[in-house]
Amino acid sequence: MIFPFRGPVLIGGVVLVVTLNACALGTEDEPLPTSEPSPAPSEAEPSAEEAALEAYEGMWSVVVEISRTTEADSSDLDRFAEGQALELAQHGLGAESDENVVARGAPTFSPEVVSLDEREESAEIEDCMDSSEWLREDADTGELAEEAPDGPILRKIEATADYDGLAWRVSSLRIFEQGTC
Repeated sequence: MIFPFRGPVLIGGVVLVVTLNACALGTEDEPLPTSEPSPAPSEAEPSAEEAALEAYEGMWSVVVEISRTTEADSSDLDRFAEGQALELAQHGLGAESDENVVARGAPTFSPEVVSLDEREESAEIEDCMDSSEWLREDADTGELAEEAPDGPILRKIEATADYDGLAWRVSSLRIFEQGTC
């Protein structure tokens, strides 16, 4: 097969390469350019421990937000929870919605990572949740569904957060009885 413009294209390509090489050499008086400056470092990635805690806190943030409505749409939980933890949260939110109960206020947390595996793919988290300000009320009337507590309602929580290569998610969640921490 014959290409009619082969000669001019070849010559043009050679001229372009020679021109670029000549420009790159410069003169002896001009210093050769140094490497490009590195871009400013972006915000450092969180450590595995910080990322696991962010997943745990993110999960609870979504649970608290959803608990304030009778809408049991827990699709946002998928970003922070999976497996048993996701099922437990969805079940609890669904039960409250079925009872026409919503929450007011919010619990307080004090989570900490108590162990991190060698490959940093799993973290064990312990927490002591105080739910004394997270009250249940009738969605229609706003009346409390139970008496307001006189003191703190403290519950121990154990959770596992796993890294799947893309994100940390809470995979297991155990909430103990009142007074366990």
